[in-house]
Amino acid sequence: MFEAVYIADRNNTLIYEYLINLTSPTFKSLTSIIRLNQNSSGKNHGGTSSHSHDSSNNGSDSEKSLIEINQDFFVVFEKTTNVIIYILCSTATTPNPIIPFTFIHRLIEVMSDYFGTPLALTKIDANNDTLTLLINEMIDNGMPNVTDFNKLRDLIPFKSFLSKILSTSSDITAATNKSLSSLTNPQRARVELASRDESLNSIPWRRSNVKYTNNEMYVDVVETINVILKPTSKAIGGKNSLLSSNAATHLDSAFYSTSSLKTSATQLVPIVGSIDGQVNFISHLTGIPLLQLILSVAGLNIQLPSFHQCINLEKYLENPGTLSFIPPDGKSTLMNYQIDLDSFETRRDQLSLLGLIDIDFQTGLGSNQNEFEIRLFIKNVKSVSKIENLTIEIFCEDVIEENSNDNDNNTSNSNNIEDDRITNIKSGRITHGDFNYKGHGRAEWNLRTISSTIQPMIHGSIITTALDDSSSNSEVFKESSEQPDLIEGVTGTGKNGEDTKSPRALSSVKPLFLKLSYSHKGAVPSGIKVDSLKIISAKGLGETVKPYKGVKYITKTGDFIVRS
Repeated sequence: MFEAVYIADRNNTLIYEYLINLTSPTFKSLTSIIRLNQNSSGKNHGGTSSHSHDSSNNGSDSEKSLIEINQDFFVVFEKTTNVIIYILCSTATTPNPIIPFTFIHRLIEVMSDYFGTPLALTKIDANNDTLTLLINEMIDNGMPNVTDFNKLRDLIPFKSFLSKILSTSSDITAATNKSLSSLTNPQRARVELASRDESLNSIPWRRSNVKYTNNEMYVDVVETINVILKPTSKAIGGKNSLLSSNAATHLDSAFYSTSSLKTSATQLVPIVGSIDGQVNFISHLTGIPLLQLILSVAGLNIQLPSFHQCINLEKYLENPGTLSFIPPDGKSTLMNYQIDLDSFETRRDQLSLLGLIDIDFQTGLGSNQNEFEIRLFIKNVKSVSKIENLTIEIFCEDVIEENSNDNDNNTSNSNNIEDDRITNIKSGRITHGDFNYKGHGRAEWNLRTISSTIQPMIHGSIITTALDDSSSNSEVFKESSEQPDLIEGVTGTGKNGEDTKSPRALSSVKPLFLKLSYSHKGAVPSGIKVDSLKIISAKGLGETVKPYKGVKYITKTGDFIVRS
Protein backbone atom coordinates (compact mmCIF):
# COMPACT_ATOMS: atom_id res chain seq x y z
CA MET A 1 0.00 0.00 0.00
CA PHE A 2 2.42 2.72 1.21
CA GLU A 3 5.63 3.20 -0.73
CA ALA A 4 7.11 6.41 0.67
CA VAL A 5 6.52 9.43 2.89
CA TYR A 6 7.68 12.88 1.79
CA ILE A 7 7.50 16.20 3.63
CA ALA A 8 8.06 19.49 1.79
CA ASP A 9 7.52 23.17 2.41
CA ARG A 10 4.75 25.17 0.73
CA ASN A 11 7.02 25.64 -2.32
CA ASN A 12 7.52 21.86 -2.65
CA THR A 13 11.12 21.98 -1.49
CA LEU A 14 11.90 18.61 0.12
CA ILE A 15 12.77 18.65 3.84
CA TYR A 16 12.19 14.98 4.74
CA GLU A 17 11.99 11.68 2.83
CA TYR A 18 11.26 8.13 4.03
CA LEU A 19 11.45 5.36 1.40
CA ILE A 20 9.75 2.15 2.55
CA ASN A 21 11.11 -0.04 -0.24
CA LEU A 22 14.37 0.01 -2.15
CA THR A 23 12.41 0.43 -5.38
CA SER A 24 10.32 3.35 -4.10
CA PRO A 25 10.73 6.48 -6.25
CA THR A 26 12.27 9.58 -4.72
CA PHE A 27 10.40 12.83 -4.31
CA LYS A 28 12.67 14.47 -6.89
CA SER A 29 11.39 12.12 -9.59
CA LEU A 30 7.77 13.05 -8.80
CA THR A 31 8.16 16.79 -8.25
CA SER A 32 7.34 17.84 -11.82
CA ILE A 33 4.13 15.75 -11.90
CA ILE A 34 3.02 17.00 -8.49
CA ARG A 35 3.62 20.65 -9.33
CA LEU A 36 1.91 20.36 -12.70
CA ASN A 37 -1.15 18.77 -11.15
CA GLN A 38 -1.38 21.30 -8.31
CA ASN A 39 -0.97 24.28 -10.63
CA SER A 40 -3.62 23.06 -13.06
CA SER A 41 -6.03 22.26 -10.24
CA GLY A 42 -5.46 25.66 -8.67
CA LYS A 43 -6.28 27.49 -11.91
CA ASN A 44 -9.41 25.48 -12.60
CA HIS A 45 -10.77 25.58 -9.08
CA GLY A 46 -9.69 28.89 -7.61
CA GLY A 47 -6.60 27.52 -5.90
CA THR A 48 -8.17 24.33 -4.59
CA SER A 49 -7.48 20.89 -5.99
CA SER A 50 -10.32 19.06 -7.71
CA HIS A 51 -10.07 16.26 -5.17
CA SER A 52 -9.64 18.44 -2.10
CA HIS A 53 -11.85 19.10 0.87
CA ASP A 54 -11.41 21.12 4.02
CA SER A 55 -10.52 19.53 7.30
CA SER A 56 -9.25 20.72 10.61
CA ASN A 57 -5.86 19.89 11.95
CA ASN A 58 -5.35 21.01 15.53
CA GLY A 59 -6.65 24.46 14.83
CA SER A 60 -4.88 25.00 11.51
CA ASP A 61 -6.45 24.99 8.08
CA SER A 62 -5.51 22.04 5.93
CA GLU A 63 -6.32 20.66 2.53
CA LYS A 64 -6.38 17.02 1.53
CA SER A 65 -5.90 15.98 -2.08
CA LEU A 66 -5.08 13.08 -4.34
CA ILE A 67 -2.77 13.05 -7.36
CA GLU A 68 -2.66 10.20 -9.83
CA ILE A 69 0.93 9.52 -10.88
CA ASN A 70 0.23 6.64 -13.27
CA GLN A 71 -1.71 3.38 -13.33
CA ASP A 72 0.42 1.92 -10.54
CA PHE A 73 0.87 4.82 -8.10
CA PHE A 74 -1.00 7.76 -6.64
CA VAL A 75 -0.10 10.37 -4.03
CA VAL A 76 -2.25 11.49 -1.12
CA PHE A 77 -1.16 14.77 0.43
CA GLU A 78 -2.32 17.21 3.08
CA LYS A 79 -1.37 20.86 3.33
CA THR A 80 -0.89 22.45 6.72
CA THR A 81 0.11 26.00 7.58
CA ASN A 82 3.83 25.53 6.87
CA VAL A 83 4.40 22.09 5.34
CA ILE A 84 2.90 19.57 2.94
CA ILE A 85 2.88 15.87 3.82
CA TYR A 86 2.84 13.41 0.90
CA ILE A 87 2.27 9.65 1.00
CA LEU A 88 3.01 7.60 -2.10
CA CYS A 89 0.61 4.66 -2.44
CA SER A 90 0.42 1.65 -4.72
CA THR A 91 -2.88 1.00 -6.49
CA ALA A 92 -2.22 -2.76 -6.56
CA THR A 93 -2.14 -3.15 -2.76
CA THR A 94 -4.75 -0.63 -1.53
CA PRO A 95 -7.66 -2.64 -0.05
CA ASN A 96 -9.61 0.43 1.08
CA PRO A 97 -9.28 3.84 -0.62
CA ILE A 98 -10.11 5.65 2.63
CA ILE A 99 -7.11 4.22 4.51
CA PRO A 100 -4.50 6.63 3.01
CA PHE A 101 -6.57 9.68 3.95
CA THR A 102 -7.18 8.37 7.47
CA PHE A 103 -3.54 7.46 7.93
CA ILE A 104 -2.15 10.82 6.76
CA HIS A 105 -4.48 12.62 9.16
CA ARG A 106 -3.32 10.36 11.98
CA LEU A 107 0.32 10.93 11.05
CA ILE A 108 -0.15 14.70 11.32
CA GLU A 109 -1.84 14.29 14.71
CA VAL A 110 1.10 12.23 15.99
CA MET A 111 3.63 14.71 14.60
CA SER A 112 1.72 17.56 16.25
CA ASP A 113 1.69 15.72 19.58
CA TYR A 114 5.44 15.08 19.41
CA PHE A 115 6.68 18.31 17.80
CA GLY A 116 3.97 20.84 18.70
CA THR A 117 1.63 22.94 16.60
CA PRO A 118 1.80 24.42 14.10
CA LEU A 119 4.22 22.07 12.38
CA ALA A 120 7.32 24.03 11.41
CA LEU A 121 10.24 23.22 9.12
CA THR A 122 12.77 23.73 11.90
CA LYS A 123 10.92 21.31 14.22
CA ILE A 124 10.84 18.56 11.62
CA ASP A 125 14.48 19.09 10.69
CA ALA A 126 15.58 19.07 14.35
CA ASN A 127 13.61 15.88 15.10
CA ASN A 128 14.44 13.98 11.94
CA ASP A 129 15.49 10.87 13.83
CA THR A 130 12.37 10.79 16.02
CA LEU A 131 10.16 11.16 12.97
CA THR A 132 11.96 8.25 11.29
CA LEU A 133 11.37 6.04 14.33
CA LEU A 134 7.70 7.05 14.43
CA ILE A 135 7.07 6.26 10.77
CA ASN A 136 8.97 2.99 11.15
CA GLU A 137 6.51 1.96 13.89
CA MET A 138 3.41 3.35 12.16
CA ILE A 139 4.14 1.56 8.87
CA ASP A 140 5.12 -2.10 8.71
CA ASN A 141 5.80 -3.63 5.31
CA GLY A 142 3.81 -0.86 3.65
CA MET A 143 0.71 -1.32 5.85
CA PRO A 144 -0.52 0.74 8.84
CA ASN A 145 0.82 -0.77 12.05
CA VAL A 146 0.95 1.14 15.34
CA THR A 147 -1.14 4.31 15.13
CA ASP A 148 -2.36 4.71 18.71
CA PHE A 149 -0.63 7.66 20.35
CA ASN A 150 -0.34 6.07 23.80
CA LYS A 151 1.34 2.98 22.40
CA LEU A 152 3.73 5.11 20.34
CA ARG A 153 4.72 7.03 23.45
CA ASP A 154 5.81 3.76 25.06
CA LEU A 155 7.78 2.76 21.99
CA ILE A 156 9.26 6.13 21.02
CA PRO A 157 10.15 8.70 23.72
CA PHE A 158 9.46 12.34 23.03
CA LYS A 159 13.19 12.91 22.57
CA SER A 160 14.72 10.05 20.71
CA PHE A 161 17.52 7.93 22.13
CA LEU A 162 19.82 9.10 19.35
CA SER A 163 19.19 12.76 20.19
CA LYS A 164 20.00 12.13 23.84
CA ILE A 165 23.26 10.42 22.95
CA LEU A 166 24.36 13.23 20.65
CA SER A 167 23.29 16.09 22.91
CA THR A 168 26.08 16.25 25.49
CA SER A 169 28.89 14.10 26.81
CA SER A 170 27.06 13.67 30.11
CA ASP A 171 24.12 12.22 28.25
CA ILE A 172 26.48 9.80 26.55
CA THR A 173 27.72 8.61 29.95
CA ALA A 174 24.21 8.28 31.32
CA ALA A 175 23.02 6.44 28.26
CA THR A 176 26.00 4.12 28.39
CA ASN A 177 25.46 3.28 32.07
CA LYS A 178 21.66 2.85 31.89
CA SER A 179 20.15 2.54 28.46
CA LEU A 180 23.04 0.67 26.85
CA SER A 181 23.35 -1.82 29.71
CA SER A 182 20.53 -3.84 28.28
CA LEU A 183 22.40 -4.07 24.98
CA THR A 184 25.44 -5.61 26.69
CA ASN A 185 23.28 -8.08 28.60
CA PRO A 186 21.19 -10.10 26.09
CA GLN A 187 19.25 -11.96 28.78
CA ARG A 188 18.21 -8.74 30.50
CA ALA A 189 17.25 -7.25 27.16
CA ARG A 190 14.98 -10.21 26.41
CA VAL A 191 13.28 -9.92 29.79
CA GLU A 192 12.70 -6.18 29.39
CA LEU A 193 11.42 -6.65 25.85
CA ALA A 194 9.08 -9.46 26.89
CA SER A 195 7.64 -7.47 29.80
CA ARG A 196 7.12 -4.43 27.64
CA ASP A 197 5.45 -6.42 24.86
CA GLU A 198 3.19 -8.13 27.41
CA SER A 199 1.97 -4.82 28.78
CA LEU A 200 1.49 -3.36 25.32
CA ASN A 201 -0.35 -6.38 23.97
CA SER A 202 -2.70 -6.59 26.95
CA ILE A 203 -3.81 -2.95 26.70
CA PRO A 204 -2.48 -1.58 23.40
CA TRP A 205 -4.25 1.78 23.70
CA ARG A 206 -2.89 2.68 27.15
CA ARG A 207 0.57 3.66 28.28
CA SER A 208 2.30 1.39 30.74
CA ASN A 209 3.14 2.52 34.29
CA VAL A 210 0.95 5.62 34.16
CA LYS A 211 1.20 7.69 37.35
CA TYR A 212 -0.47 10.96 38.35
CA THR A 213 -0.35 13.03 41.52
CA ASN A 214 -3.81 14.51 40.86
CA ASN A 215 -6.17 11.87 39.48
CA GLU A 216 -9.07 13.21 37.43
CA MET A 217 -11.41 12.30 34.58
CA TYR A 218 -13.71 14.38 32.39
CA VAL A 219 -16.59 13.54 30.03
CA ASP A 220 -17.57 15.87 27.19
CA VAL A 221 -20.80 15.19 25.27
CA VAL A 222 -20.64 17.22 22.06
CA GLU A 223 -23.50 17.37 19.54
CA THR A 224 -23.64 19.14 16.17
CA ILE A 225 -26.97 20.10 14.57
CA ASN A 226 -27.29 19.72 10.79
CA VAL A 227 -30.70 20.59 9.36
CA ILE A 228 -32.51 22.21 6.43
CA LEU A 229 -35.77 23.96 7.36
CA LYS A 230 -38.51 25.28 5.10
CA PRO A 231 -41.97 26.82 5.65
CA THR A 232 -44.87 24.41 5.26
CA SER A 233 -46.88 26.83 3.09
CA LYS A 234 -46.70 30.19 1.35
CA ALA A 235 -47.67 33.50 2.87
CA ILE A 236 -51.06 34.22 4.31
CA GLY A 237 -50.36 37.91 4.85
CA GLY A 238 -47.36 38.82 2.70
CA LYS A 239 -46.23 37.02 -0.41
CA ASN A 240 -43.86 34.70 1.40
CA SER A 241 -44.51 35.67 4.99
CA LEU A 242 -44.57 33.05 7.69
CA LEU A 243 -47.16 35.08 9.62
CA SER A 244 -50.90 35.57 9.33
CA SER A 245 -52.29 38.58 7.47
CA ASN A 246 -52.94 40.42 10.74
CA ALA A 247 -49.24 40.50 11.49
CA ALA A 248 -48.42 42.37 8.30
CA THR A 249 -50.21 45.47 9.59
CA HIS A 250 -48.17 45.66 12.81
CA LEU A 251 -44.68 46.46 11.56
CA ASP A 252 -44.39 49.81 13.38
CA SER A 253 -42.46 48.49 16.37
CA ALA A 254 -39.09 46.82 16.58
CA PHE A 255 -40.09 44.87 19.67
CA TYR A 256 -43.49 43.35 18.90
CA SER A 257 -43.90 39.61 19.36
CA THR A 258 -45.19 37.41 16.57
CA SER A 259 -45.07 34.09 18.39
CA SER A 260 -48.81 34.18 19.10
CA LEU A 261 -49.60 35.04 15.48
CA LYS A 262 -47.77 32.09 13.97
CA THR A 263 -49.92 29.24 12.77
CA SER A 264 -49.06 25.59 12.39
CA ALA A 265 -49.66 25.89 8.62
CA THR A 266 -46.73 28.29 8.31
CA GLN A 267 -44.37 26.60 10.71
CA LEU A 268 -40.78 25.88 9.76
CA VAL A 269 -40.29 22.14 9.43
CA PRO A 270 -37.15 20.08 8.70
CA ILE A 271 -36.69 18.69 5.20
CA VAL A 272 -33.69 16.70 6.31
CA GLY A 273 -31.71 16.80 9.52
CA SER A 274 -29.48 14.91 11.87
CA ILE A 275 -27.56 15.30 15.11
CA ASP A 276 -23.96 14.12 15.08
CA GLY A 277 -22.65 13.37 18.55
CA GLN A 278 -19.40 12.49 20.28
CA VAL A 279 -18.58 11.27 23.76
CA ASN A 280 -15.07 12.51 24.50
CA PHE A 281 -13.08 11.45 27.54
CA ILE A 282 -10.02 12.87 29.30
CA SER A 283 -8.26 10.47 31.64
CA HIS A 284 -5.49 11.35 34.06
CA LEU A 285 -5.60 8.21 36.19
CA THR A 286 -2.83 6.17 37.75
CA GLY A 287 -2.56 2.45 37.04
CA ILE A 288 -5.06 0.46 35.00
CA PRO A 289 -8.57 1.42 36.15
CA LEU A 290 -11.75 -0.21 34.80
CA LEU A 291 -14.51 2.38 34.40
CA GLN A 292 -18.24 2.27 33.71
CA LEU A 293 -19.97 5.25 32.08
CA ILE A 294 -23.78 5.11 31.90
CA LEU A 295 -25.56 7.41 29.42
CA SER A 296 -29.28 8.18 29.54
CA VAL A 297 -30.41 7.38 25.96
CA ALA A 298 -34.02 6.27 26.58
CA GLY A 299 -36.33 6.90 23.63
CA LEU A 300 -33.54 7.82 21.21
CA ASN A 301 -32.84 5.88 18.05
CA ILE A 302 -29.05 6.14 17.98
CA GLN A 303 -27.79 5.23 14.54
CA LEU A 304 -24.33 4.48 13.15
CA PRO A 305 -22.57 4.20 16.53
CA SER A 306 -18.82 3.68 16.42
CA PHE A 307 -16.64 3.01 19.44
CA HIS A 308 -13.06 3.28 20.57
CA GLN A 309 -11.34 -0.09 20.78
CA CYS A 310 -11.28 0.20 24.57
CA ILE A 311 -15.10 -0.14 24.79
CA ASN A 312 -16.55 -3.52 25.76
CA LEU A 313 -19.09 -4.01 22.96
CA GLU A 314 -20.82 -6.96 24.63
CA LYS A 315 -21.70 -4.82 27.64
CA TYR A 316 -23.06 -2.06 25.39
CA LEU A 317 -25.22 -4.48 23.37
CA GLU A 318 -26.65 -5.94 26.56
CA ASN A 319 -27.38 -2.49 28.02
CA PRO A 320 -27.40 0.30 25.39
CA GLY A 321 -25.85 3.41 26.86
CA THR A 322 -23.48 1.52 29.17
CA LEU A 323 -19.80 2.00 28.28
CA SER A 324 -17.39 -0.29 30.12
CA PHE A 325 -13.73 0.41 29.38
CA ILE A 326 -10.14 0.81 30.48
CA PRO A 327 -9.50 4.40 29.36
CA PRO A 328 -6.63 5.51 27.15
CA ASP A 329 -4.30 7.97 28.83
CA GLY A 330 -5.13 11.56 27.96
CA LYS A 331 -7.75 12.58 25.39
CA SER A 332 -9.84 10.11 23.43
CA THR A 333 -13.23 9.77 21.73
CA LEU A 334 -15.13 6.88 23.28
CA MET A 335 -18.14 6.98 20.98
CA ASN A 336 -19.48 8.62 17.82
CA TYR A 337 -23.20 8.47 17.04
CA GLN A 338 -25.92 9.97 14.87
CA ILE A 339 -29.59 10.72 15.47
CA ASP A 340 -31.68 11.02 12.28
CA LEU A 341 -34.66 13.38 12.53
CA ASP A 342 -36.54 11.26 9.99
CA SER A 343 -36.58 8.43 12.51
CA PHE A 344 -39.14 10.37 14.59
CA GLU A 345 -42.75 9.99 13.53
CA THR A 346 -44.10 13.40 14.53
CA ARG A 347 -42.98 16.91 13.63
CA ARG A 348 -43.19 17.85 17.28
CA ASP A 349 -40.49 15.34 18.18
CA GLN A 350 -38.35 16.50 15.26
CA LEU A 351 -38.61 20.17 16.22
CA SER A 352 -37.74 19.39 19.83
CA LEU A 353 -34.29 18.23 18.66
CA LEU A 354 -33.38 21.46 16.84
CA GLY A 355 -31.77 23.19 19.80
CA LEU A 356 -32.74 26.26 21.79
CA ILE A 357 -33.39 28.75 18.98
CA ASP A 358 -36.75 29.09 17.19
CA ILE A 359 -36.83 31.26 14.08
CA ASP A 360 -39.53 33.55 12.69
CA PHE A 361 -38.47 34.37 9.12
CA GLN A 362 -40.64 36.66 6.94
CA THR A 363 -40.01 37.72 3.35
CA GLY A 364 -41.89 39.71 0.71
CA LEU A 365 -42.68 42.60 3.07
CA GLY A 366 -43.03 46.28 2.19
CA SER A 367 -44.60 48.07 -0.77
CA ASN A 368 -41.91 46.73 -3.10
CA GLN A 369 -41.93 43.29 -1.46
CA ASN A 370 -38.17 43.57 -1.00
CA GLU A 371 -38.12 43.63 2.81
CA PHE A 372 -37.59 40.78 5.25
CA GLU A 373 -37.67 40.22 8.97
CA ILE A 374 -35.89 37.72 11.21
CA ARG A 375 -36.79 37.08 14.82
CA LEU A 376 -35.05 34.67 17.17
CA PHE A 377 -36.88 33.12 20.12
CA ILE A 378 -34.39 31.55 22.56
CA LYS A 379 -35.77 28.95 24.90
CA ASN A 380 -35.10 29.45 28.58
CA VAL A 381 -33.06 26.54 29.91
CA LYS A 382 -31.53 26.85 33.37
CA SER A 383 -28.34 25.02 32.45
CA VAL A 384 -27.65 27.34 29.48
CA SER A 385 -26.88 30.93 30.48
CA LYS A 386 -25.80 32.28 27.09
CA ILE A 387 -25.55 31.58 23.36
CA GLU A 388 -22.04 32.06 22.01
CA ASN A 389 -20.74 33.00 18.53
CA LEU A 390 -24.26 33.57 17.21
CA THR A 391 -24.14 34.59 13.55
CA ILE A 392 -26.81 34.59 10.82
CA GLU A 393 -25.69 34.75 7.21
CA ILE A 394 -28.29 35.98 4.70
CA PHE A 395 -27.91 34.70 1.16
CA CYS A 396 -29.96 36.43 -1.55
CA GLU A 397 -30.60 35.44 -5.15
CA ASP A 398 -29.90 37.74 -8.05
CA VAL A 399 -33.22 38.43 -9.81
CA ILE A 400 -33.77 38.62 -13.57
CA GLU A 401 -36.69 40.98 -14.13
CA GLU A 402 -39.41 39.62 -16.36
CA ASN A 403 -43.06 40.51 -16.80
CA SER A 404 -44.96 37.36 -15.93
CA ASN A 405 -47.86 38.49 -18.20
CA ASP A 406 -45.64 38.44 -21.26
CA ASN A 407 -44.42 34.86 -21.07
CA ASP A 408 -45.63 34.20 -24.59
CA ASN A 409 -43.64 37.14 -25.95
CA ASN A 410 -40.33 36.47 -24.20
CA THR A 411 -38.46 36.21 -27.47
CA SER A 412 -39.84 39.38 -29.04
CA ASN A 413 -39.45 41.41 -25.84
CA SER A 414 -35.98 40.12 -24.98
CA ASN A 415 -34.53 43.60 -25.48
CA ASN A 416 -36.71 44.88 -22.64
CA ILE A 417 -35.42 42.32 -20.12
CA GLU A 418 -32.65 43.60 -17.86
CA ASP A 419 -30.67 42.05 -15.06
CA ASP A 420 -31.65 43.48 -11.68
CA ARG A 421 -28.55 42.87 -9.58
CA ILE A 422 -28.46 43.17 -5.81
CA THR A 423 -26.42 46.23 -4.87
CA ASN A 424 -26.97 46.32 -1.11
CA ILE A 425 -28.77 44.76 1.85
CA LYS A 426 -29.72 47.27 4.54
CA SER A 427 -30.98 46.89 8.10
CA GLY A 428 -33.85 49.25 8.89
CA ARG A 429 -34.42 48.12 12.47
CA ILE A 430 -32.11 45.98 14.57
CA THR A 431 -32.25 45.29 18.29
CA HIS A 432 -28.93 43.51 18.89
CA GLY A 433 -25.61 42.93 17.21
CA ASP A 434 -24.02 44.28 14.03
CA PHE A 435 -25.22 43.97 10.44
CA ASN A 436 -22.85 44.12 7.47
CA TYR A 437 -23.27 43.63 3.75
CA LYS A 438 -20.51 41.37 2.43
CA GLY A 439 -21.19 41.78 -1.29
CA HIS A 440 -22.42 39.33 -3.91
CA GLY A 441 -25.88 39.18 -2.38
CA ARG A 442 -24.66 38.08 1.07
CA ALA A 443 -25.02 39.83 4.42
CA GLU A 444 -24.12 38.88 7.99
CA TRP A 445 -25.94 39.56 11.23
CA ASN A 446 -23.39 39.05 14.01
CA LEU A 447 -24.81 38.86 17.53
CA ARG A 448 -21.69 37.36 19.14
CA THR A 449 -22.69 36.33 22.69
CA ILE A 450 -26.21 36.98 23.99
CA SER A 451 -28.23 35.96 27.02
CA SER A 452 -30.70 33.12 26.67
CA THR A 453 -33.56 35.43 27.71
CA ILE A 454 -33.07 37.93 24.86
CA GLN A 455 -35.21 37.88 21.70
CA PRO A 456 -33.23 39.65 18.96
CA MET A 457 -34.87 40.96 15.80
CA ILE A 458 -33.85 42.57 12.51
CA HIS A 459 -35.93 44.16 9.75
CA GLY A 460 -34.03 44.69 6.53
CA SER A 461 -34.45 45.47 2.86
CA ILE A 462 -32.75 44.27 -0.31
CA ILE A 463 -31.70 46.95 -2.78
CA THR A 464 -31.39 46.13 -6.48
CA THR A 465 -30.47 48.22 -9.52
CA ALA A 466 -34.18 48.53 -10.38
CA LEU A 467 -35.01 49.86 -6.92
CA ASP A 468 -32.13 52.34 -7.12
CA ASP A 469 -33.69 53.80 -10.28
CA SER A 470 -37.28 53.68 -9.02
CA SER A 471 -37.42 57.44 -8.30
CA SER A 472 -36.47 58.42 -11.85
CA ASN A 473 -38.78 55.79 -13.30
CA SER A 474 -41.70 57.20 -11.31
CA GLU A 475 -41.19 60.58 -13.00
CA VAL A 476 -41.30 58.96 -16.42
CA PHE A 477 -44.40 57.03 -15.42
CA LYS A 478 -46.15 60.21 -14.22
CA GLU A 479 -45.48 61.92 -17.51
CA SER A 480 -46.30 58.98 -19.74
CA SER A 481 -49.49 58.06 -17.90
CA GLU A 482 -51.28 60.87 -19.73
CA GLN A 483 -50.68 59.11 -23.03
CA PRO A 484 -53.40 56.51 -23.57
CA ASP A 485 -51.39 54.67 -26.20
CA LEU A 486 -48.57 53.76 -23.77
CA ILE A 487 -48.62 50.28 -22.37
CA GLU A 488 -46.46 49.24 -19.43
CA GLY A 489 -43.11 48.06 -20.70
CA VAL A 490 -43.77 49.27 -24.31
CA THR A 491 -41.94 52.15 -25.95
CA GLY A 492 -44.04 55.20 -27.00
CA THR A 493 -43.75 58.95 -27.81
CA GLY A 494 -43.58 61.59 -25.07
CA LYS A 495 -44.54 65.30 -25.08
CA ASN A 496 -41.37 66.41 -26.84
CA GLY A 497 -41.48 63.61 -29.36
CA GLU A 498 -38.75 61.53 -27.69
CA ASP A 499 -39.07 57.80 -27.16
CA THR A 500 -40.03 56.83 -23.63
CA LYS A 501 -40.64 53.58 -21.83
CA SER A 502 -42.89 53.15 -18.84
CA PRO A 503 -41.33 51.50 -15.80
CA ARG A 504 -41.60 47.77 -15.38
CA ALA A 505 -43.32 46.52 -12.25
CA LEU A 506 -40.71 45.64 -9.64
CA SER A 507 -40.80 41.91 -8.92
CA SER A 508 -40.27 40.56 -5.40
CA VAL A 509 -36.68 40.02 -4.30
CA LYS A 510 -36.08 37.96 -1.18
CA PRO A 511 -33.36 36.09 0.70
CA LEU A 512 -32.79 32.68 -0.77
CA PHE A 513 -31.85 31.12 2.58
CA LEU A 514 -30.34 31.80 6.00
CA LYS A 515 -27.46 29.98 7.67
CA LEU A 516 -27.27 29.95 11.45
CA SER A 517 -24.08 29.40 13.40
CA TYR A 518 -23.84 29.27 17.19
CA SER A 519 -22.70 27.21 20.16
CA HIS A 520 -23.55 26.89 23.82
CA LYS A 521 -22.66 24.86 26.89
CA GLY A 522 -24.87 23.18 29.45
CA ALA A 523 -27.20 21.02 27.35
CA VAL A 524 -27.38 19.02 24.12
CA PRO A 525 -30.44 18.87 21.82
CA SER A 526 -30.87 15.09 22.07
CA GLY A 527 -31.17 15.27 25.85
CA ILE A 528 -28.47 12.65 26.40
CA LYS A 529 -27.03 12.88 29.91
CA VAL A 530 -24.34 11.16 31.93
CA ASP A 531 -26.15 9.24 34.65
CA SER A 532 -23.04 7.94 36.38
CA LEU A 533 -19.28 7.44 36.03
CA LYS A 534 -17.92 4.71 38.30
CA ILE A 535 -14.58 3.05 38.94
CA ILE A 536 -15.27 -0.69 38.86
CA SER A 537 -11.71 -1.71 39.70
CA ALA A 538 -8.67 0.41 40.49
CA LYS A 539 -5.57 -1.65 39.75
CA GLY A 540 -2.61 0.52 40.69
CA LEU A 541 -4.82 3.48 41.63
CA GLY A 542 -5.54 2.63 45.24
CA GLU A 543 -8.91 2.13 46.88
CA THR A 544 -8.64 5.29 48.97
CA VAL A 545 -8.06 7.56 45.98
CA LYS A 546 -11.18 9.36 44.77
CA PRO A 547 -10.52 11.00 41.39
CA TYR A 548 -12.15 14.29 40.47
CA LYS A 549 -15.00 13.92 37.96
CA GLY A 550 -16.32 16.50 35.51
CA VAL A 551 -19.06 16.47 32.87
CA LYS A 552 -19.63 19.04 30.14
CA TYR A 553 -22.37 19.31 27.49
CA ILE A 554 -21.61 21.26 24.31
CA THR A 555 -23.94 22.09 21.39
CA LYS A 556 -22.85 23.61 18.10
CA THR A 557 -24.20 23.96 14.59
CA GLY A 558 -22.88 22.51 11.36
CA ASP A 559 -25.12 23.20 8.34
CA PHE A 560 -28.17 24.91 9.86
CA ILE A 561 -30.12 26.22 6.85
CA VAL A 562 -33.48 28.04 6.77
CA ARG A 563 -35.05 28.37 3.34
CA SER A 564 -37.46 31.15 2.45
